[in-house]
Amino acid sequence: MYIRKFLIIMLFFLISSTMIFSLTLKVGSMVPRDSPWDRALNEIAAEWKSISRGSVQMKIYPGGITGNEDDTLRKIRVGALDGMVVSTMGLNKISLDLFTMSLPFLIRDEGELNYVMDRMHGTYSEIMTNKGFELISWTKAGWMNIFSRDPVYYPVDLERQKLSFTTGESVLIKILKDLGFHIVPEDSIDWLSGLQSGRTDALILSTLVAAVFQVFPIADNMLDFPIAPLLGAIVFSERSWKKVPEKYRQEFIDVANEKLRYLDTESRELEEKALQVMLENGLTVNTANSDASEAWMKIFNDLYAKEGIIGSMVSRDIFNELVGYTEDYRKYSGYNAD
Repeated sequence: MYIRKFLIIMLFFLISSTMIFSLTLKVGSMVPRDSPWDRALNEIAAEWKSISRGSVQMKIYPGGITGNEDDTLRKIRVGALDGMVVSTMGLNKISLDLFTMSLPFLIRDEGELNYVMDRMHGTYSEIMTNKGFELISWTKAGWMNIFSRDPVYYPVDLERQKLSFTTGESVLIKILKDLGFHIVPEDSIDWLSGLQSGRTDALILSTLVAAVFQVFPIADNMLDFPIAPLLGAIVFSERSWKKVPEKYRQEFIDVANEKLRYLDTESRELEEKALQVMLENGLTVNTANSDASEAWMKIFNDLYAKEGIIGSMVSRDIFNELVGYTEDYRKYSGYNAD
């Protein structure tokens, strides 16, 4: 009888232990199935499964199956999902402070972006933790440019056109409205019809997104002066991430960082190909001269210096931290754009 009880207890602990270390993480993703982002995510999932000997698996729902970023974040918060691939605009919905790196004309080139991303990682991670999320890894997702029906060189050129902007992008919409631009809120599925009907004349998009949504035949002018970087990230709810055995967490993060570094290179190649395709099909690239560049920088710097966007929507401390890194980089690199 004693031996039988002992065996039952041992079997119970064995089953319990197996259950504890068997975990499936459900991850929502807006990116299309079989796209570079989707392939990278599946590679990460395969590596995590291998590292954990099958005890931690990631089930990916690509192509917006889980809804838009608002829907997906809501499902994470209630526990229906564990994580997601999130864009700059989705980060904005976790905390407005997470939009700081994508504020227009703060970060000016790729080297500066790399420098700032490395140094802002801890701050962004802390912001996410305070909101109940865990930042696993992030990557660059291109740069936003102005695509317009009529050429845009100076801010006044854009003031004369109706600018489409995705509903819910509160920080950037507020900035652009405060600067006097005519904003027409609409979802991405309406971008092309808005241009075709004359409801809108211009958009601020990455070259890859402009190509994918086929807006360039009408908005066939692009200002060759990057507005701001776009970011992408893999995030989990803090609750779900804590279920991952601690012995695997850092290795999981290292794998994700490695895969996304390769993705960054592939994304830049895709952007270059997309731009070439658009150029071959009628896109005109307009270069801003030094006077035009200074005009853009001035209106945004003047706005940031005031209380309003910075200090109410976005933390002044986080803004100043980021600006300090850009100044360090420019000093270190010998680059002085001012």
